[in-house]
Amino acid sequence: MKLIIHVLLLLIALAPGCLLAKPLRVGVSFAIPPYVIEGEKRGIELDLLTQAFTGTRYQLQFEFLPLERTFRMFKSGKLDAIINVKPGMMDSRFLTQPVITFHNRVFTLYDHPVTTLDELRHLRVTSFQRAKVILGEHFATMVSQNPRYEEVAKQQGQVHQLLRGRVDAIVLEERVFYYYLDQLITHPHSGERYQRAQINQADLFPPTIYHFAFRSPDTRELFDRQLAAMKQDGRYLKVFETYGATP
Repeated sequence: MKLIIHVLLLLIALAPGCLLAKPLRVGVSFAIPPYVIEGEKRGIELDLLTQAFTGTRYQLQFEFLPLERTFRMFKSGKLDAIINVKPGMMDSRFLTQPVITFHNRVFTLYDHPVTTLDELRHLRVTSFQRAKVILGEHFATMVSQNPRYEEVAKQQGQVHQLLRGRVDAIVLEERVFYYYLDQLITHPHSGERYQRAQINQADLFPPTIYHFAFRSPDTRELFDRQLAAMKQDGRYLKVFETYGATP
């Protein structure tokens, strides 16, 4: 009996992730490839999370949800963590160190360029959820005066709407936009042909630095330590390179 107990204790010590796995429910937006690729349960941000918690006692459970819902569920305690939180969007004590930088752009068709945010006031514009909070006061003021402004959860539809002329401008993260555009170029819908030359890109926003948020101080501190180690040993950069990107 003592031998059996000894073996069990040894197994627990050697494989805490298997025998004492603790679920960690992470809310992630379902429409932001290459950061989150829902169908394959991978992407830049999911890979960073997976590597950070590999070999720990935590078992990641990704829940793919609209951005707005992830915030509500985190606040109510139904999620243990969420990605892509900007300081000021919630209590800073939940936030990790900076994780990733997004580059939001205004995209229009090439023959209808825009050069200022004020020009969007009179156009049909769609953007991602919480853009009014994330992109600054000038943008928030402008879109509040535009009755044809809309925020949507699924961003692939934004790209398609722009190419079909159903909206005049979309606001989207640069890597996300070109991921979806390249998909449409490579796998066009029946009778449709697209190319990058059709697109005008306006760089009207400063970079957005995102943190992740964890309800537990222990998991937040663990993630921060692992993130720092990944940046130090090159794994952080390698994750980006896997998706043809750089930090």
